[in-house]
Amino acid sequence: MYAPDLATECEVASGDAVRAIGWLAAGQPFTRAPIDPRFLAALRSHASDPGRWMPFESAGVHFCDLGGCRRAGGSGVVIIPSRACVYVAPDLVEHYVEQHQYAPPAELVAAVLACPAQSSEAYIDLLLPFARIWSLDGDGVRRIGAEARSRRQPHAGEGGFKW
Repeated sequence: MYAPDLATECEVASGDAVRAIGWLAAGQPFTRAPIDPRFLAALRSHASDPGRWMPFESAGVHFCDLGGCRRAGGSGVVIIPSRACVYVAPDLVEHYVEQHQYAPPAELVAAVLACPAQSSEAYIDLLLPFARIWSLDGDGVRRIGAEARSRRQPHAGEGGFKW
């Protein structure tokens, strides 16, 4: 599961426009630093959004092996498109930032803070140039976005989605 930050290949995507983020593993070095709470809040919003854009059902269940955790795990990814590339992180990235003080590259922090809401029209517009990463065309990207937005409906009156 390990991929160095900013690699152009990770477990679920590859290509010149892919930037792997947060594919951490025991025994592999990673940067630690205090994290801006605005970044953590924005990352949490993307990672926990029931309308998160996902080009596949599951990336397989992965558990944190960095130590001191109670079997923190996840099976999805967080996709943050920018004008230049697409950042792809396991959904454990939020856990890594919060519990292990993982400091992602500054360019990801900026991209997360600037990224429109998951599956919004603005998000889809940013993602469209990168559709081929997942062997999709524009219609496929839009269809996944519409399906993702519909997942928010059952949670609309609950004061936020809880995993």
